[in-house]
Amino acid sequence: MSCMAPACGTAYQPTATGRVALVIHDAAMFYVKDGREVPLGLFGGSLEPLVASSPSAASRAHGAHRQFMVGVPLYVGGLTAVVIGLALSWTPVGWIVIGAGVASGGTGLGLVGAGVTNTVDAVNIHNDAASSTASNASAARGDVEHR
Repeated sequence: MSCMAPACGTAYQPTATGRVALVIHDAAMFYVKDGREVPLGLFGGSLEPLVASSPSAASRAHGAHRQFMVGVPLYVGGLTAVVIGLALSWTPVGWIVIGAGVASGGTGLGLVGAGVTNTVDAVNIHNDAASSTASNASAARGDVEHR
């Protein structure tokens, strides 16, 4: 297993541009902004402080964190209930437990999916704002962009 760890990482380190990027080190994902790395974690990590300069992005990041905090336990609990229900499937109670597990797991999966979507939106909204701020600063200095 330790032989595979170097294969699960990125060598590239994003430059300090004010934008949020995603990197992988030792099989773990991190958000990176201006050299600061924040672990992604099971519940989406601490993205909100990284995108706080854009209220719209911060709102999406906060919503994504809430969705992960509710969705992951619902999903895991739902899968557990399905397994328990299958073990009891020879009884009427087993089928009720299976149904509750499927409903819980499906709801959790939906919330996790929404959390992923809002995380991506938060990063993109922040990065677009950071890009336009950099472009405006460049224009104010009189820099000329060649294409």
